Amino acid sequence: MKEFFERVKMDAIISALLCLAFGVVLILWPVKVTIAACKLIGAVIAVLGVVRVISYFMNTKENHGINLPLGLVLTLVGVFIFLRPASIENLLLIGIGVVLFVHGFEDFKYALETKRGSYDNWWVILLLGLLGMALGILCIIDCFGVITVALTVVGVALIYDGLSDLWIISRVNKTAKSILAQAKAVDSEILEEEDI
Repeated sequence: MKEFFERVKMDAIISALLCLAFGVVLILWPVKVTIAACKLIGAVIAVLGVVRVISYFMNTKENHGINLPLGLVLTLVGVFIFLRPASIENLLLIGIGVVLFVHGFEDFKYALETKRGSYDNWWVILLLGLLGMALGILCIIDCFGVITVALTVVGVALIYDGLSDLWIISRVNKTAKSILAQAKAVDSEILEEEDI
């Protein structure tokens, strides 16, 4: 169980650091990063399409009728996105908004866990989680042209998400250690009573 929590903690730290790094890069080079990210998405989709087409012709015995048309469609869509990266900028921002919202929701759950663990400032984690969800919704709404949020603001939101996640992870970790210490103390008291 301890290994599971350590793995979850490491995943959360890596995710927070990636958000932080992507946020800084987005602030420094907003247009270049967006175009590069969209081109990368297009290239990946095109490669997946080509792989499907090749596998269709390589596996004649196990051919699925859908592989060839799906591969061709994926290849064409990928090439289109690569050549016209602006066509999916909104999808990229929606993706970032979804990530921010999910991280905020996870922080919200951490707030409830730390409250159960008797952490006094659990409400700060709750507010940070709610703010993260709000920033995610803001990014998604902006993609539909309701408001104009510059890519720099999205970068700031990602930096906020990364920093708040790192702080929340440290608080959750502290609370978990406190609970484990209390549980060990109770176990040792029970053992002492049994020895008597």
